[in-house]
Amino acid sequence: MKTFALIFAVLFSAALFSCKKEEPPKNSADPFEIEVSEEKKSLASLPSWHPSEKKICVVFGYGYNDKHYVQAVLEALSAKYGLDDGSDEGGLIFALVYPDDFPMERISRLSSLIGERELAGLIVVGAPENTNYAIAKLEDEYSSQETMIPYPVYAFFPQDDVAGIEATANFVVDRAMEGSGSAEDDTNKEEVVQTQVKDLEKILDNAIEYMLLTQAPLPGDEDLMAHVSRIVGKNYKLSRYVDAESGLQSINHFVIEEK
Repeated sequence: MKTFALIFAVLFSAALFSCKKEEPPKNSADPFEIEVSEEKKSLASLPSWHPSEKKICVVFGYGYNDKHYVQAVLEALSAKYGLDDGSDEGGLIFALVYPDDFPMERISRLSSLIGERELAGLIVVGAPENTNYAIAKLEDEYSSQETMIPYPVYAFFPQDDVAGIEATANFVVDRAMEGSGSAEDDTNKEEVVQTQVKDLEKILDNAIEYMLLTQAPLPGDEDLMAHVSRIVGKNYKLSRYVDAESGLQSINHFVIEEK
């Protein structure tokens, strides 16, 4: 019995010593925590974006060109990407509002407004009529080099000619409306309630991230729909655009409906 008590006392003392050994000394700070804390303080004083040589041009057209609306969207994006102010220290986003920023209200002036900027991508929201010609003009600048536009071009909710904008953009995303539907829906010829996009800044954020990730145009292959689905996000159902008259299904034109 005494032997058992002695063994128990020894084991209890060893366990107690082990627990005390694992406890950090009181009134002493963890060096790693100090280092992380100081790093956070230094990062807090810096902008969340960095100057960018290449720019992503975002054109706000019909339905999305209200001054206060554009300002709100750009404020949401500027903290992350920065806005181009024409200087070497400018951010990523070069924004244009149609028709306010376009001489004589002509979308054909897009190329001259971009000027010498090197683009990482072009996003057009609410493209006015003849935007496809403006993009084709940008393509002409590379025709002498026997290559297509080397950066991605995304079109959201265009007012431009359907076939034309499909031919000049990597993909087109439209809202569900009368005369549009999905290949999986036999009611595509019936009227569909038009949806309003309430979170455009989130879609643009995803589009910008995708452009920075891919650094190239999206190919019009079987994977395109999956790419576009990631860009529009989980709040929307994505379907292929189907022409109401011909019943033909587009390769790179899609329709979204809010879930």
